[in-house]
Amino acid sequence: MEDFTAHNLEALAVERGLVFPRYLLAEVVAALRAGKHVMLTGPPGTGKTSLAYLTAELARSAVLCTGCLAVTASSDWSVDETIGHYAVTPEGPVFRSGFFLQAIQTGEWLVIDELNRADLDRAFGPLFTVLANQPVILPYTQVGHTNPIAIVPSAIEAPENTDAIRIPKSWRIIATMNEFDKASLHKLSYALLRRFAYIEVEAPPDDIIRSLIAEHGSIVADLLVLRRFVDLGPALFLDAARYAEERGRDGGATRSRILFEVFYSYFLPQLDRLDDHQARDLFELVSPLLDAPEIVTLRRSIRRVLGSGAPAARDSSPGEPLRAVPSDEGMRRGA
Repeated sequence: MEDFTAHNLEALAVERGLVFPRYLLAEVVAALRAGKHVMLTGPPGTGKTSLAYLTAELARSAVLCTGCLAVTASSDWSVDETIGHYAVTPEGPVFRSGFFLQAIQTGEWLVIDELNRADLDRAFGPLFTVLANQPVILPYTQVGHTNPIAIVPSAIEAPENTDAIRIPKSWRIIATMNEFDKASLHKLSYALLRRFAYIEVEAPPDDIIRSLIAEHGSIVADLLVLRRFVDLGPALFLDAARYAEERGRDGGATRSRILFEVFYSYFLPQLDRLDDHQARDLFELVSPLLDAPEIVTLRRSIRRVLGSGAPAARDSSPGEPLRAVPSDEGMRRGA
């Protein structure tokens, strides 16, 4: 692992135009060099998946793997997807490797996005033993073999009368999980939790995000105030800024209209866990940035997406009490 260093990972990040704190890169490298698999956690848009790919790319150049096999976790996963299953063919039943075995057999590191979305006890059961550095015998045989398949960690003796698939010493899993889903950690088996090093990918401060989106214009910078509700990462603001820049090429779109579209499309879905009081605060924070037509649509959108606790419509007279918007009032883009 001579070339697999934090310095080289930092250089690769700079080359790819990615910004990560030096200490974070050092954490990731140290955990992987120490023999652990890694779980990257943090707010949405902080670059967890990009960091996972970047790390696997460095591992490939350091000849620790041949690349990465990337998958996104699903609640539908079972051992059929992770380990493998018999597939019916004209020649009869044939064993098809799942992505876990595929990655091992091809020498690729396994990158799993949103790992906690899977029912891990159901999908990874036999693999817990493997990740604990113990061999597992599977109830499958490969074409041309009579002995059952065994997944065997490096330096561990293969069970007798088995067809061994050996895990390279340098093989790793890098998984990601949104901070919003931390509650799901309690649903993950302790058998899995203790096999990973958990590393938080924090969102940078406002000034860093402001500098990252500057080349696309300043309009989206107005929405940095949303971070007081949720610690949103720079990737969301970059995506939104690129959209705003393209949308601004249409001379018929006002700044207010573009800002509302950006808020609705990119940020409101990330705020769906706000409570009634926060929903009202959200409206009061964003509405001064918009013109009258978009304020009407903003009110309706927040109420529709966040629920009945969203702010009610204001009477035109200052000091008048708020009046409720009928719950069946629809949400229309551009209303």
